[in-house]
Amino acid sequence: MKKLFLFIIVLGVLTGCGTTAKFVYPAKGKNLISFKDGPAYQKKIAVVPFDEMRGDENQAGSYFLYLIPLMPFGWGEYERPDAATMFNTVREFDFDPSEDLAKAAAYSFRKSNLFEDAFFTYGGDKDKADFLFKGEIISTEYRGSIWSYGLSVYGPLLWFIGLPAGRSHNDLTLYLQMEDLHTGNLVWEKRYEKTNIIIQGFYYNWGHDVKYYSNLMQEIMNDAIEDINRQMQKRGS
Repeated sequence: MKKLFLFIIVLGVLTGCGTTAKFVYPAKGKNLISFKDGPAYQKKIAVVPFDEMRGDENQAGSYFLYLIPLMPFGWGEYERPDAATMFNTVREFDFDPSEDLAKAAAYSFRKSNLFEDAFFTYGGDKDKADFLFKGEIISTEYRGSIWSYGLSVYGPLLWFIGLPAGRSHNDLTLYLQMEDLHTGNLVWEKRYEKTNIIIQGFYYNWGHDVKYYSNLMQEIMNDAIEDINRQMQKRGS
């Protein structure tokens, strides 16, 4: 009976007890870059859905390896975490990268005051803008590991006294471009690779398996907006 109870606890952890995590942007609004005397340029920028360039390999079965005696951990690797239903401490991730990341970019542009206006569009309204911002989603890889310390179903007992329960990696790789819609010329482009790693336990970072995709996107957009501003200054726009 005791083993069955522990197994139920473990199974509940691996399925996230039904919890759904969501992509919420911005991560911290106060940390968004902003030009106080903006708009810096009397121009408008349209942001379209990002192109999907990710792989489609999701590996979850290896999570259960940590139930094998003497096996210290189990793990999962997802090229598309939005299609996964098993993480360290949540069940699934409500995330539509193509739209959510593009809308996040538009939000950052709007709050930055770099341009007169910034808006997300599926393409029908882009003729109202001076610039077009687009991106390719190269990677949103998630890697998670659950630690049992070689104790199989008894491993979670150590979590109750504060030992780490596992680790989560959030990777975000994007290729971003800004195009002048009047000339068709490429104004700016840059590739970004960002990673965040957290250690998780019952009393810290529980439920934060995929939280940092928002932080990574915010870091990318802060850098992109600063870089675009420098490029615009060189153009004399």
